[in-house]
Amino acid sequence: MEVLENRGVTYRFGKFFLDPAQRLLLADGRPVHLPAKEFETLLLLVEHNGKALSKEEMISAVWQDVFVEECNLAKQISRLRKILNSEGNEFIETIPKHGYRFAADISWTAPVSDAAVIIEKRTVDRVKLIVETENEPVELPPRRKSVVTFSRMAIAFFVVALASGVFYFWYGRGKRAPVKIDTIAVLPLRPFEDDQDTRVLGLGLTDALITKVGSLRRVIVRPLSTVASLPDQADPLELGRRLNVDAVLDGTIQRADGRLRVNARLLRTSTGEQIWAEKFDQPSAGLFALQDSLSTSIAKTLAFELSKADSDRLLHRSTENPEAYERYLQGRFYQTQNTAKGFDRSLEYYRQAVSLDPNFAEAYAGIADATVLKYNFGILSAENAIPEARAAANKALQLDPNLPDVYSSLALIQFLYDKDWDSAQQSLKKAIDLNPSNADAYHRYGYFLMRLGRFDEALAKYEKALELKPLGAITQSGIGLTYLCARRYPDAIGQLEKVAIENPQFSHPVWLLGMAYEAAGEPEKAFETNLRALKIDGSDELAERLSKVRNTAGVDAANRFWLNESIRMRSARHIRAFEIALRAATAKDGEKTLFWLDRATEEDDATVGGIKYLAQFDFVRDDRRFKNIESSLVF
Repeated sequence: MEVLENRGVTYRFGKFFLDPAQRLLLADGRPVHLPAKEFETLLLLVEHNGKALSKEEMISAVWQDVFVEECNLAKQISRLRKILNSEGNEFIETIPKHGYRFAADISWTAPVSDAAVIIEKRTVDRVKLIVETENEPVELPPRRKSVVTFSRMAIAFFVVALASGVFYFWYGRGKRAPVKIDTIAVLPLRPFEDDQDTRVLGLGLTDALITKVGSLRRVIVRPLSTVASLPDQADPLELGRRLNVDAVLDGTIQRADGRLRVNARLLRTSTGEQIWAEKFDQPSAGLFALQDSLSTSIAKTLAFELSKADSDRLLHRSTENPEAYERYLQGRFYQTQNTAKGFDRSLEYYRQAVSLDPNFAEAYAGIADATVLKYNFGILSAENAIPEARAAANKALQLDPNLPDVYSSLALIQFLYDKDWDSAQQSLKKAIDLNPSNADAYHRYGYFLMRLGRFDEALAKYEKALELKPLGAITQSGIGLTYLCARRYPDAIGQLEKVAIENPQFSHPVWLLGMAYEAAGEPEKAFETNLRALKIDGSDELAERLSKVRNTAGVDAANRFWLNESIRMRSARHIRAFEIALRAATAKDGEKTLFWLDRATEEDDATVGGIKYLAQFDFVRDDRRFKNIESSLVF
């Protein structure tokens, strides 16, 4: 669609008169000043009176060859409504999940004067030059009237000078070496409308791009878990600075009329320069073609010299079934939430994907990882999690032995359940060798080393994970946990307070912070922090009852009450045995502490190994029964 200008007509609607040739809007005969883009937006609507225009059509018409956000159009519409909507008239209608329509009784007439000369938008190679004139209805002083009208000779001179400047710009530009880009963040593709399905697809496509571009090993690409929770409306350049990257890939995704459309741009973080921008349009079933076009264009923009092996990696996919692939992308979206509900939704989609394509290796890898994480988070027991996770991992490796994420999942099984450190270490090294940007593999490596008491080595692995994933809240929490287990309590408190502040909806660092306060001898702060964690997890009612007991009988009584409530609610709320053991240790009830620790080891709780380092258990550490439990956890 194009913006229609100088059609030899003028328009009247209500009290308004619109002259495209003079770029003039009158209200009751008085001129109304409109900036260029607002005028073009209004003209587009008027010339298509009665027709529903999609937001994408309008953006393409008004901002030809220039990438802009949907909010730019919304601002133009809002300002136009303030001008036009008077005397009960509402000329611009909003069509939900589509766009806008102009609805007015319009009359048109031929113009009374010749059309003015307009310098139009021209495109020279990849440089966009826009010279716009706005006929503001303001009377100019007499001494300046001579500069309003260009003679044809002056215009010709201007065009020649402009062309010479463009030639000089490109000649000089061609001699400059491009600044090297070493790190990129691919931000989640945002839907035009608030549509959850398209949002999920956009994040899944983002994940695929991250994997494909990262597989080339020419550039470090921030992982999906770093960018998945970033706000949609945040400034991409500011996000790029927070993520400490050289460039950010930003874009939108839209499903409309059976088609899938993506607008994407690559911005240099330091200067805001738009390095590259492109539009992609495929039938909804053309998801693979869209993904291939995007990843190949990005690689070429970064001046990668692609070998045949590189091209094969970019175009490789584990399935040719687009429906199965879309289910897989949806599964990836929900898994990044790291919640019980998110894991369950992700497993639903992964299983649908393998039912559609029984040879889809990546979907089996997703089943393995989500299932073993449910065990690691204490959501599933070992007997309900490990057999399925192991079978899915083995199936994925049978189909594709070079999937790095499968080895990371396998390492969790080998370390936490098999108690086989050597095999887990080999799996982690394999995961990193296949994908050196695998932040999750470095994170898990750090966690395992911490569990072995090798705290300095663990911190080094965590720091490497943070280089790859600077905003990784789980990794930052892991650093705090390492300090806690190393009994570096001031460091633990400082680290965990920072993570908790930066991630107010993430309860994990808050729980660890409560443990750090308790270990440091600050029970009141520990209790208050635990109440915060309960509220984040949605247990407001329990937090309120605990607060009342604390206020009337003190912290010790509240901790004993909490222990008894945990035992009472264990079956109904699937409270883990180790969690009750922690509550018993906080209440200094030795018998119940040892009883529930013994139950936790019987249930193969993945987190019980922490008893070797946590100060809460010091009061029973010399007990023979505790020593027996501890010895059973040696790798």
